[in-house]
Amino acid sequence: MVCILIQELNGYIDRNSFALISRYAGLKRIFDVTSLDKTIHKCWKEELDRYKKDYSVKGELRSIIGMHVYGMDSVDELHEALSTNRGLRHSCGFMGGAPSRSQMSRDINSMDLGFVITVFNEIRHIARKLGVYKRTEYSDVIDELNELSDHLLISIDATLLVLNKGLFPFLKKGFCTLTGKQEFGIRINVGHCINADSTTALSITDANIHETNEFEKLVTQTIQICRTTNLILVIDKGYYDHIRFQRLCNARLFFVTPRKKYSLNKAVLYPDEDVEKTVDGKRIVDGYITLTDMKNRLRWIRVYEEDKEEPFELLTNIMDLPPEVIIALYGERWPIELLFKDVKQNFGLKQPIGRTMNALLFHIYAVFIAYLILQIFRHLLGGVYTEMSMLMFIRAIQYSDDLEMILRKPPPFILAEEKEEQIW
Repeated sequence: MVCILIQELNGYIDRNSFALISRYAGLKRIFDVTSLDKTIHKCWKEELDRYKKDYSVKGELRSIIGMHVYGMDSVDELHEALSTNRGLRHSCGFMGGAPSRSQMSRDINSMDLGFVITVFNEIRHIARKLGVYKRTEYSDVIDELNELSDHLLISIDATLLVLNKGLFPFLKKGFCTLTGKQEFGIRINVGHCINADSTTALSITDANIHETNEFEKLVTQTIQICRTTNLILVIDKGYYDHIRFQRLCNARLFFVTPRKKYSLNKAVLYPDEDVEKTVDGKRIVDGYITLTDMKNRLRWIRVYEEDKEEPFELLTNIMDLPPEVIIALYGERWPIELLFKDVKQNFGLKQPIGRTMNALLFHIYAVFIAYLILQIFRHLLGGVYTEMSMLMFIRAIQYSDDLEMILRKPPPFILAEEKEEQIW
């Protein structure tokens, strides 16, 4: 008798039970105010003839996105939540009941990637129309840029998602910077707007494809989605290429990158133009260099610290800003590292939901769709929520009573009906 009572009590405090029904129902509100529902419906019309089923593949995509928003660990946990929670089924669009676990697995493995990628691209357009990419609260350096303060800071980087070759036999090996070794996995290339702490570009390749091959694609996606060439690209050594630097100069795109040691070979130096200054106890030498295969000369900034033998060196085609601001700009690339940490640790990126390449790609895009709609939702809420890290914001969605009230009955400024005219 006692055991039965304990089981009943556990059922009430389980996060997949009645205790969180209002928060799961709030997922529908997140989908509404970020226009994810309208986007899925719009993209779904193009796929309607391909999927003639009793239940909705739209609901399948919604449920996987909701799984990442609420931090569920597996599709089994998601299926249990759908089976026991009417609020979650309502949010995901499964009005006739949850699909079976086997049916979910088949859908995940056969999901049309064109449909999912189109949804991701449309959500980026919505983010732009809502002014997400124009925010500057996430960068401490913007105010110091003077005439360049209208530029967007864009960090471009890649991460290797290391996976088990036994579970994913199609994987190839690539270099992993975290382990310093060749690992089986898949490479995820991202463009990230630091002004808004929001994603602008995404590309997925085999692990053996070097990240430098995706650079131009990510820059092009960013220009198209932000509709501006007023960009400052903050990039690491993985994209170091003299010809690329000249192309960026020709396109009038600004960049900041560390210098590689070999670049001094046959380079033209201008020691007579070096200017030294001391900032925060560090000696900074600000000069110029012309690299091989380049017509334009670049600024060559060297930072000397007492406890290090070699200086830290940066190259940039921004000529007018103080060197300490250029150094601070490079430090602003850190949010993209936090993004990689978030999607791997808090959005389940490292726990794929299927075993085929199709399912793996669907999983990655669903993770980034979930991340992007939360970035939009955080932007719409404004105030204290814009100061939160994504991890803290997720916890607020799951546990904050104040945010739960907003999800139940949102204030007028984020009502979907009022945003509809602005977006569409």
